[in-house]
Amino acid sequence: MGILNRWIESLDYEFYVLDSCSRHQSPHSTCSKCINSCSADAVTLVSGKPIINHEKCTECGDCIAECPAQAIEGFLPKRMIHQNQLIVTDEHSPSIRELLVLYKKGVKALIYEQEIVNTDWKQAVSEANDRLKQLNEPPFSIQRKKGEIKEEKYTRREVFSIWKKEAQSTMRLIAPAKWRFNHRELDLSIFYPNDQFMTITLDTSKCTACKACQMLCKRNCLHITATDFTLSAQRCTGCLLCQDICPEKAITVEEKIQTSAEIAHSLYTKECNTCKSKYKTLSINDEKCVMCKKRESFGTFLN
Repeated sequence: MGILNRWIESLDYEFYVLDSCSRHQSPHSTCSKCINSCSADAVTLVSGKPIINHEKCTECGDCIAECPAQAIEGFLPKRMIHQNQLIVTDEHSPSIRELLVLYKKGVKALIYEQEIVNTDWKQAVSEANDRLKQLNEPPFSIQRKKGEIKEEKYTRREVFSIWKKEAQSTMRLIAPAKWRFNHRELDLSIFYPNDQFMTITLDTSKCTACKACQMLCKRNCLHITATDFTLSAQRCTGCLLCQDICPEKAITVEEKIQTSAEIAHSLYTKECNTCKSKYKTLSINDEKCVMCKKRESFGTFLN
C-alpha cells in the first residue's frame, strides 16, 4: 500500500514557486508579476519571496503565464481547440503570452457559439492583436459559428487511430503531476526567434563592467568579454533582475517589440591616472578607475 499511496499522491500537485524566481536569486529583485496577476490574492511575499497559499489558489494559471522567469511550476489551463480554432468559453481567459504561443502553433482564429460577454476575453484578444500588429503578423480572426462545433464521424481505421492516441493521452494524464507540468511552454523567444519583446539599454557612462548582471541573468542576455559588453534582448523576458541589481543603475529594461538585434559596446583597457592600475571602462574618455572615483567622491562628501 505504501508504494500505491505514494503513486496516487504523485498524481496531484500544487503550484510551487521555484528557486529560479528572481526574488530567490537576489533580495534586490522588485518583480511582483505573480502577485499582481493573482485575482484570488493567493500569492504573497514572505521574507521577500513569493509564497502561494494553496487554500486560496484556484489554479487559474495566471501566475504561471505572467512569471517572466517561468519559475512557477504547475499547469496552464486546458483550452478547447477545434480545427486550429480556439473556442471561446465562459472559462478563464488566456493570457496575451498564451495567445501569442497558440498563434505560432497554428491557432489563428477564435470561434464562439454565443455572444462573448466575458470582457477579459475581449481585452486579451485585443491586446494580443496589438502585439501581432507590432510583429507584422495578421490578427486573430473572430467568428461566430453557431452549431458548427459538433461531433465528427470517423472511419473504422480513424477510430483505431483515435483510440491509440487517447490511450497515449490517458497514460500521460495518469502519470505523476510533475511529468505533466507545462509551465515552460510560454517562452516567446522560441516561437518568435527573429523578434524581441524587451529592450535593454546601457548607460556606458555609469557602467563599471562589474559583471553582476551577467552572473545573475539566466537567459544569457548580457555578456562581457575583454573587449565588449554585448546586449542580446531576444531572449529577455523582462524579469528586471539585471536592472534591479546593477549597483550603478546603468541598465534599463523596457517592454518594446522590435526585430531582434545584438548591441555591442566596446570595452577599453586603460591605466588610472591616480593609482596607475589597469582597469576596464566603457568610456574612452575615462581617466580614473572605479575605486579612485569612489575615494574622491567620498572625500568630497566628508569635506
